[in-house]
Amino acid sequence: MAKRTQRWKYGRKGVFRRKTKTGYSWCYWYYDEHGAQKKVTVRDAQSREDVLIAMENTVDHVRKTKQGIKLLTFRDFAPVYMGKYAKQKKKSWRVDKRYIDGRLVPFFGDMLMSEITPEHVSEFVAGFMPRRESIDQVRGSTINKHLQVLSRMFTVAEQFGYDVGKNPVVRRLHFHREDEYRRTRVLADEEEVQLMEAAAPHLRPIIQCALLQAMRLQEVLTLKVSDLDLGRGSLQIRPENNKTGKLDIIPIRPSMAAIFSQLLKENNGRSEFMFNYEDPGNNEYRPIVTIQRSFREACRKAKIVDLEFKDLRRTCSTRLHVAEVDPLIISRILRHSSTQISTDVYIQSSFRQMSEALTKADGEGKNGSNLEHIGTYLEHESLETKGLKNLISTTCLFSRN
Repeated sequence: MAKRTQRWKYGRKGVFRRKTKTGYSWCYWYYDEHGAQKKVTVRDAQSREDVLIAMENTVDHVRKTKQGIKLLTFRDFAPVYMGKYAKQKKKSWRVDKRYIDGRLVPFFGDMLMSEITPEHVSEFVAGFMPRRESIDQVRGSTINKHLQVLSRMFTVAEQFGYDVGKNPVVRRLHFHREDEYRRTRVLADEEEVQLMEAAAPHLRPIIQCALLQAMRLQEVLTLKVSDLDLGRGSLQIRPENNKTGKLDIIPIRPSMAAIFSQLLKENNGRSEFMFNYEDPGNNEYRPIVTIQRSFREACRKAKIVDLEFKDLRRTCSTRLHVAEVDPLIISRILRHSSTQISTDVYIQSSFRQMSEALTKADGEGKNGSNLEHIGTYLEHESLETKGLKNLISTTCLFSRN
């Protein structure tokens, strides 16, 4: 008759298997940091190797606890990250909180930070949106933003002295989809008129500030009276409100200077901020802290779709480009570190501009006989030499012009 219990001893720890009515149960025993013997059942274990892995993780946890190394579960570290880092260092801490509370904590919650592996992260990505039919319906940028927050949490945990092991968010887990492009939406001239008519009175100068000064929403809402110098025609963006963390001084457009003067007259020293509103409940003059609802309502009334506030900044840079402003100056106005960022992301050529450029080029070609010459020439060439002859003929065309 087989023994009901089999044991394997490994120094001050060991593995044993018990016979039950339904089969076998795998367990291990060890001594905790206080010297007390503990026994643990590994419910999902299929072999002794599975139990050994679980036992070594527990014993390693005990060893680190004795050495004073701080260990926390992901759920316990989340408020530490939010309180001691995100809210102190990031203006977008609310976005981090939404990602952490919405997806990261429910998935990684009770796992030790040191036990999270790239395989766990892959499982998180695979089950990212279980309510969707396919992960292909989820934007790759959305998944990448969650992974960026997760990676940052591990970096901060290590800086705070927690034992988190190697960061499990590796580059290969990020999504780079060819069917996703950068946002290119700009506000058309007729849409601007409709938007301004539909916007609430307190929202109109904020929209104009973004369209005329290419300022970000956070920079607009935190702009103070002391930041303006209408005499010199400039304003400053303080480091704590600047995306780059630096002090920037930019010129004020004359049309925006008139709007600022009107706002200062309405303010009359009642608020240190430039953009305010009167509370209809108690007539208190308060600074505007968010425009999410009012901007969405204005777009709905104006029947404007797929417009975000950050598109106004892109609209400003595109209009400067249409006005033939030097790209370097546009980059300085946008406060970018290089002109490539401005030209690739923030300057968009409209369909009308591209069509006019092609029409203009086509019209210039018809003034001479070069295009007819090339067409006649290509008709008599074989397929093997057509590409080379076309290149030579086109080179000759530009050299003659």
